[in-house]
Amino acid sequence: MNKAQFLQEKSAFHMTYPDKSDLAFYRWFVERHPDLAIGWYHLGREREMRNEIDEALAAYRQALHAKHGPYSEEAAAAYQDLLRKRRRRLWAGRIRLLLASLLFFHAQFAFSPGLLSEPDKAASTGAAFTNGKNASGQERPHVEVIAVPAGTDGKQLRHHVYDYVSGRRTALKQPYTVLVVPEVTGAPLFTPLLFYRPGELHGLLRYDPVSRTVLSQQWFDRPCACDQHPAVRTAKLQLAEEQRTLEHLLILRSALYRHYQRKGSLPQKLSDLARSYPGNALPDIPPTPAWYGATDWAYQPAAFRREAAWESMRHVVPLRGYPEPSVPLAPLQIHVHLDSHAMTLISGPHLVRRYPIAIGKNGSTPAGYFSVLQKISNPRGPDDIYGTRGLIFQQNGYAIHGTNHPASIGQSVSLGCIRLHNRDVEELYTFVAPGTEVIISAHAAPVPRWANPAAFVLPAGRDEETPRVVYHWLH
Repeated sequence: MNKAQFLQEKSAFHMTYPDKSDLAFYRWFVERHPDLAIGWYHLGREREMRNEIDEALAAYRQALHAKHGPYSEEAAAAYQDLLRKRRRRLWAGRIRLLLASLLFFHAQFAFSPGLLSEPDKAASTGAAFTNGKNASGQERPHVEVIAVPAGTDGKQLRHHVYDYVSGRRTALKQPYTVLVVPEVTGAPLFTPLLFYRPGELHGLLRYDPVSRTVLSQQWFDRPCACDQHPAVRTAKLQLAEEQRTLEHLLILRSALYRHYQRKGSLPQKLSDLARSYPGNALPDIPPTPAWYGATDWAYQPAAFRREAAWESMRHVVPLRGYPEPSVPLAPLQIHVHLDSHAMTLISGPHLVRRYPIAIGKNGSTPAGYFSVLQKISNPRGPDDIYGTRGLIFQQNGYAIHGTNHPASIGQSVSLGCIRLHNRDVEELYTFVAPGTEVIISAHAAPVPRWANPAAFVLPAGRDEETPRVVYHWLH
């Protein structure tokens, strides 16, 4: 595709979706044409203009991995230029930090109270808590998963990983673990894969961002599960705990955001999200982790800002114990990839889940932008054909639902509805609230293979069923 054809696609997109931004077009384009460098290059430029450096670098890297064509060379130059800019910013930041530290210590010695002075009680109380968490003991072991390019030799691989850790997480004050996995086709390289369950590993290392040193490392001659190594087993368990915490927070934040979009305000309390049908945004409120120190999530609706509705969610329901992801979360979206018979659950650039699906025969599943209108547990239909959950996305009979015919998954057999395995639709029902966008397109999924974390399903109550209604969806 040349530049003129690309601009024609952009013009047609904005004519069809006049309320969508250029960023929305670039994201739509790369999902449709993941092998074209021109789309990834322009996505990278847009991200860079928004000062989203990590996302820009990830887009440029995707352009480098795409087949050679228009803007391949420009993407390579932009990638190297942005790396140089980031290095200069890092060094400038370190110098500023050093100067600030020197000034701080000077102030401490010059103006600190004498040995017989009373400490400032208000100041000491405020210092004990930061961002709603106890600074002395609430930090949890942080683990990142990153994918590295295929075909990289051991020495070069370690060099790239050292570069990665030395340039990231400068705000983190405790050592953390990096699990290095083989390249995941379609997923970004050297970018945390928040919701990926690692199978085989190239290695792992522990890094201290304060002293900027590698504390320990273990590398393997060839990728392996390596669960016989205690460090690997521990890191995978810690990763699973962190992923589950992030999933719970993402479910809550996304449901609150969709509630605001539909109602114009936040609910008075979190439990209002788990009402009976048709007010069942969620089946229940996800439980707090055992280490959280409270049975209820910290809910601070006063921190909500209409002008930055999603961005303020991190303060409305703060993340305790773990750092906020360096590449921010976004409201959940459902993407249906007709050519791949696959569904992906997306949070901005993060792939949260991937499910196999069945779709309509003869092109009967509609392409376009929709949203979840209603959620029904155990929807009634002839011979229980709709499985255990249903999510209506268009009033004239289109729904995402389970099935009593699991062998149909992966095929084009319905009259237009989207089928999932019952276990998968129950998890999807847990994650998404009414108002969640459903984007259906004819192109293939950008990530053909993905290892989901352990399933998370909240049981649905009887008050989420509609026993007197018999549905006639386009099954």
